[in-house]
Amino acid sequence: MKIRREILWSLLLMLISAPLFGETWYIRQDGGTRSRAGFPGQCDGKADVPYHGTGVNQHCAFNDFRLLYNDKSYNGIAGGWAIAGGDTVIIRGCHNADKSTDCRIGSDPPGVADTWCVGNAIVACSSGPIPSGTATHHTRILGQNYASCSKGSVTTRSQLTRLFGGNGLGTAINLGGARYVDFECIDLSDHSQCVQHGSPAYPNACTNGKDDFTKDGMATNNTTANVLLQDVWIHGFSESGISGPIGGLITLTRVDVSFNGFAGWNFDDGRSTPDAPGSAINASYVSMIGNGCNEEYPIVDAFPARSCYDLESGGFGDSWSGQNTTLASFTCDHCIQAYNTKDGFIGPHTLIAKLTITNSESYGNMGQQWKWGATTSSSTIFENNFTVGNSRPMSAALPGAPSNYNQHLSLYCRADGDIFSFFSSANSTVLFANNTTIGYSATMFDLACATKNTCSSTPFIFRNNIMLGFLNQKYHPGDVQPPALYYFTDPSDKVTADHNVYYNLRDRCLLTGNICSDPLFVGEPARTMRSESDLDNFNFHPSSGSPAVGHGIAVSGLFTDYYGVARPNSLSIGAAEPSMDQGAGKKK
Repeated sequence: MKIRREILWSLLLMLISAPLFGETWYIRQDGGTRSRAGFPGQCDGKADVPYHGTGVNQHCAFNDFRLLYNDKSYNGIAGGWAIAGGDTVIIRGCHNADKSTDCRIGSDPPGVADTWCVGNAIVACSSGPIPSGTATHHTRILGQNYASCSKGSVTTRSQLTRLFGGNGLGTAINLGGARYVDFECIDLSDHSQCVQHGSPAYPNACTNGKDDFTKDGMATNNTTANVLLQDVWIHGFSESGISGPIGGLITLTRVDVSFNGFAGWNFDDGRSTPDAPGSAINASYVSMIGNGCNEEYPIVDAFPARSCYDLESGGFGDSWSGQNTTLASFTCDHCIQAYNTKDGFIGPHTLIAKLTITNSESYGNMGQQWKWGATTSSSTIFENNFTVGNSRPMSAALPGAPSNYNQHLSLYCRADGDIFSFFSSANSTVLFANNTTIGYSATMFDLACATKNTCSSTPFIFRNNIMLGFLNQKYHPGDVQPPALYYFTDPSDKVTADHNVYYNLRDRCLLTGNICSDPLFVGEPARTMRSESDLDNFNFHPSSGSPAVGHGIAVSGLFTDYYGVARPNSLSIGAAEPSMDQGAGKKK
């Protein structure tokens, strides 16, 4: 009995001493080193205090982010992750304005004798997959200000912890196979403006051992699932901000993936590996801007494109770039895609079973502003969105951009630059409601069917939308025709349209149940454009005398406009209700 009681007591002590919700680890630059085989370290990494200068295995923080996954053994990563699944990491420091204390990932800088990846190819000197948590205890990698990293819907960039990869690293953060991982309040970048995709390379091509660059910001694979990216800024990588397919739900909240040399998120791993069944994207307040452009380092301009490339100059430039696969769902609320050197949305190779895009914007992309494909029996909802069909603004000066940012661009209005180009499928539903679309592209809506002559059961429903055409004679010199409204690629495609406002479009107006007159936006510019900048700072609010005001019809579940303003019973047509301040509008 005595032995049994001693065993039970020992087990009880073990349970009491074990952390209920995983360990918490700390990184601070006044911490100490990690233990490795035969060499006791200064700190255990489990206390938010500095190393006091004497002793080993003290209860204090690690002094380098890399010590979480690299104990500096001979082959670089023999020690593996110090943390376990379900643990939390809090990274302090790494946030000075001059970037002098950014936390490095990968090997030491070019020209420095490396002590981190000895015997290992520098390109592979990344973290290895972050240990997975569980549904109840996520693994969390947190910048120090994670509890105060945003104000409302906007990330406070000055609060972000800066991590950067360098010296030819392949991937900064490896999420391959990671599950139940949260990554929050992080600025992820590199320290170079070299070019990997584009010719001629300006200011210079990326060279291993010379440039402090990283190819991809994050890597996923088709087992990556239940990952949260929140208040994360991913920018300046020579290839993609995020690269790889997914294996389940990925949630992005207040994420900016911009100015990456090849693409924003390139889901194609080079083998067109499909996403796992049931995979989904849930994105809110996500921006993808300037992909296809190599970011300045250091950043000095508001639009920090050092050089941009398209398909004709050896670049690419998609924002979201899908592979041959199927997604169970894609939700994008308050998303922005702008000034990417190819297309604004995921493209036709990824078939989406349930697509919902709300309160979002797309403008200035050099291909289509919106582009997607759908599965059989799919659902597509597109509501409260602003779209500007202007695929040539990067042919001219952009406010805040370097004067020569576009010297290697030429493929404007790729694939005719249709504003929307997408297909549905048999037995599906498509609803466009309360959107505002303006522009000068050849066609506003290029509609198609996945399999020829099978979409008669799939009406494209357009309700409460404003479509306003402009004429850009620099786009089509001598052209006197504004955009076409609908183009049907398949004979089974059909549109049901009511309570829309159409104006200055090439097609005969669909008068029955619609309005064919000027929507009279506040400060509406001339419909024959003088320059690309005419559509900048477009005010999407209808004026008080607009025929769109109060002439819409109720749409189920749609209670506010783009700006969050309550829609009255006699709601207006378009994405915005009239503003009390008639000088206010959506500014780009």
